[in-house]
Amino acid sequence: MSRQAPAGWYADPGEPGQLRWWDGTDWATDTVATPASAPAASPAPAPAPAASTAGPARAGTIWIWLAIAASALPLYTGVFLDTAAFARLGGSSSGLTPAAGIVAGLASLIVVDLVLGAFAVLFAWLDHRALRRRGIEAPFAWGWAALAAVATLGVYVVGRTVIVRRRTGGGLAPVWVWLAATLVGLVVFAVWITAFSDAAWMAVTTAR
Repeated sequence: MSRQAPAGWYADPGEPGQLRWWDGTDWATDTVATPASAPAASPAPAPAPAASTAGPARAGTIWIWLAIAASALPLYTGVFLDTAAFARLGGSSSGLTPAAGIVAGLASLIVVDLVLGAFAVLFAWLDHRALRRRGIEAPFAWGWAALAAVATLGVYVVGRTVIVRRRTGGGLAPVWVWLAATLVGLVVFAVWITAFSDAAWMAVTTAR
């Protein structure tokens, strides 16, 4: 007998043809004969609560991956700077020296990197908004992503990972991807700055 059945007269499970009083919690001792004109009805079990199909909110968004990419790219963009080409530009009819041409190339590279940092901040804001829409309350403050323009996106990525993991139990992938992209980028940047320094020195000294 379901403990959730309402109180009433029901077929006695021990004596066919008898009705026993069910008080909603247990069987009573009172019984009566089953009326011939009315078949005894069995109490219907209370419906089981519907199983929830909603899982935890998804931790990953397209915006966090774009933010990581935009923040890591400045470590790689130097490999596209053709030092010799800018040195030759400086020695052309522009009136600039080879050194000034190289400085102009570096300035353009810095502008590109600042734009990438601004995009990293924008993508972090979109990531923050997407997490809120998925039901993750109070995600990590996206304003920390502004450090990407001058240093690193790591503060936002790590803070976001801690909070998202508490809410969903997952979401570690972004911090590992950011860490790998940054470490490889630092190696690439170190190699590039060495090669750039040698190429710039050669371009300036041979132009004299």
